[in-house]
Amino acid sequence: RVLFLGNSFSFVSGGVWTQYKTIAEACIPGLHVTTTFKGQGAETLHEAGNDPATVSQVRGGGYDILVLQDQSELAEEGYDEVKKVFAPEAARHNALLGLYQTWATPPADGDNLTDGTLLRKQYYDDLAKISRQVGAQVVVARAGEAFFEVLRLNGFDWEFPGYRNLLAGDYDHPSQLGMNLVAWVMVLSFNAKRFSPPGCDPDRVATIPGQSDEDKHTYARIACELAGVCSKTPAATLPPLCGDAAKLQGEWVRKRRLSQVECQQEKKLGNVAADCTYMERWVVSGTEVKQLARGVEKSHSLRVSNYGPKLCFVKLLPEFSYVRKVTPTKVMFNDCKVWTRKDHQDESLEDECWCVEGNKWKDYEDDTCAAYEPGQPKHGEQFCENTGEARISMFRLLRAKETCQG
Repeated sequence: RVLFLGNSFSFVSGGVWTQYKTIAEACIPGLHVTTTFKGQGAETLHEAGNDPATVSQVRGGGYDILVLQDQSELAEEGYDEVKKVFAPEAARHNALLGLYQTWATPPADGDNLTDGTLLRKQYYDDLAKISRQVGAQVVVARAGEAFFEVLRLNGFDWEFPGYRNLLAGDYDHPSQLGMNLVAWVMVLSFNAKRFSPPGCDPDRVATIPGQSDEDKHTYARIACELAGVCSKTPAATLPPLCGDAAKLQGEWVRKRRLSQVECQQEKKLGNVAADCTYMERWVVSGTEVKQLARGVEKSHSLRVSNYGPKLCFVKLLPEFSYVRKVTPTKVMFNDCKVWTRKDHQDESLEDECWCVEGNKWKDYEDDTCAAYEPGQPKHGEQFCENTGEARISMFRLLRAKETCQG
């Protein structure tokens, strides 16, 4: 008997309880699962713990597993409610407290899904620690980490179908495939004592629409590893880099110019030249990319899709910009950026752009770069982030700040 408390991340795509029941009963012979759900859209654990109807249902018992799912963006912490209501009640009814860890998403976390995943991991681990302190048996269903593992398997490219198909059309909520992965993680985590390596044979479980047999086996393996039933699979050896990716290896630079306000601030720190320019360094090693500028280092990566000697795509992440051309001294991306080989840095031009001229670019309101000149109505960071007509990828168009000088 499983009582699920949550919001839309639990009830969309047919409800997590539906796939939980299907997988659990297929994996554990003789098990009969009954499920109940209580919650509403965007509800937090704080709200649920202060809702009389929810608290009454939890205190009434009648469940063997109590599953808690907090609001996906962690808008309101539920520590007190877990400590004072949910964990003590689960302990009183000798029930397992299951914590449904959600995942980082592009709408909520932008391009940095790594930090978003770590944030949610820490939050649910903290909830587990609090629960144990009041005597509850608790297990975290690490669905967020499962999503991140699928992202890793797809080269950390959330545009790639292998990961994108886990998400609904809003790129936030789980699709039916995403909910299937969540259910696999829950079944293996909440019932870990019933399994031994290699976990549940995925061939015992029906394949859902749109799911390949390979996907199903991958989800089952990830769930088994995150539940601690199976040992971690060693990372696969990367294949040799294709032509453009091999040419990208080494150090590159990009000459950048700051606005007057930024320039004055950075001059005080000694990070820019007298003319308000600075060199942005890019160091490529394999598929790992480091960006170094103004005393700050950032990590990036390359997504290499190699289809043979005549067809290879290289994408810089998390910018989602594709390599269009590599010459001995320059690399050009489809968002118009240009890098210059470090040995030829004297050839680097300020904010060098190769594909869209400022006098031809237009934004989504049909305005040209003239509207973004200092003193004009649209001048300002919020407007410079607006997109235009030139497409970089399926998710993003060229922004004003990437096209218009200054």
